[in-house]
Amino acid sequence: MAYTFQKFPMSDKLSKFSAAIILLCIVYSSFLITIMYFKTNEHNFQNISELSVNAINQNYKSVVTIIAKLNDYNKNPLSNFISETKKNYIGSGLVLDESGYLVTNYHVIEGASEILVKLYNGEVYKVLNENIFVDKLTDIAVLKINANKLYPAKVGNSDTIEVGQDVIALGNPIGLFDISNKLTATKGIISAKKIDFGFNEDFERTYKDMIQTDASINPGNSGGPLINLAGDVIGLNTFVISGDKKKIKSIGLNFAIPINRVFEIYQILVKDGFIDREFSTGITVREIDQVLMKFFRLESSNGVLVIDVEKKSSGEVAGIKIGDIILKVSGKDVNSLKDIRKIINGELLKTGDKIEVIVLRNNVQIELNLSLVKGGIYD
Repeated sequence: MAYTFQKFPMSDKLSKFSAAIILLCIVYSSFLITIMYFKTNEHNFQNISELSVNAINQNYKSVVTIIAKLNDYNKNPLSNFISETKKNYIGSGLVLDESGYLVTNYHVIEGASEILVKLYNGEVYKVLNENIFVDKLTDIAVLKINANKLYPAKVGNSDTIEVGQDVIALGNPIGLFDISNKLTATKGIISAKKIDFGFNEDFERTYKDMIQTDASINPGNSGGPLINLAGDVIGLNTFVISGDKKKIKSIGLNFAIPINRVFEIYQILVKDGFIDREFSTGITVREIDQVLMKFFRLESSNGVLVIDVEKKSSGEVAGIKIGDIILKVSGKDVNSLKDIRKIINGELLKTGDKIEVIVLRNNVQIELNLSLVKGGIYD
């Protein structure tokens, strides 16, 4: 009986052995490269960690807890962004002046019957009604407390931030300060900048040029600072976007108002006590429907028809006439009074500001500058 043996060429065996040796060398080399990388960059990692700790230490005395006591929980449309405890809202705030001025989000205190401010050392101060200054449109509020030895934060420049920059969010998420008497810090990067949400009709707020970060922001963080590794405040933590409308939780879509806008509003509120947005133009407009199109022999329903202009009003001074069709405001198409208001609110315009309007008159487009005047009437 004959037996047959299958022979493998020696060259095949050597090839397999060589491949195994090469693979082992690659794995080992990768391991050595990784070790060398971490050894080489260990100092940099330590520096980043030290910078983070130093930045937090520079600011922890500047961060406060805001306790807003409410009579009616349903009064605040942004209640999901604030930590709730027994009909109290708990948010964060930031000291900006040794004399007792601090800033927070307006939605933190909206509808409050009483506001308390808790400092880093546990001291609690009641905010008097005359020391509450707000601008609802920008969601910014300034409070003043009569306290000694306050530590103002260092305000940075949000115009110079870059995507990818390391940042830290400080605040009092879900009221944890009451448990540990210490603020909470979460770290991330700037994911995007100059995010424009425009005017939100439901909340009656305008959020524009927002800073997006993946540093976790949770209910209670609203009104707290977003800082860079130098310890400079670059934003005011404001809200998160979550897929769950009932439960607001951070999924990396966290947004802060740029500190340059916050500080601009803060300065006006401290100086004047309010921001005057109660303006008028003396113009009455109407949407263009099929009836008006036929009556005025219009080719399109675009724009709004001017049906009245008050005497001595800013509208009259600008040169707007009855029968004009306003096509654009600040370069944007308008088809209703609602559109015009949305544009004005979206640009955060105040009394005394001017807007550019384009009107159609006798089939000719005319560019006019319209002032937003208190009461809409010139004396």
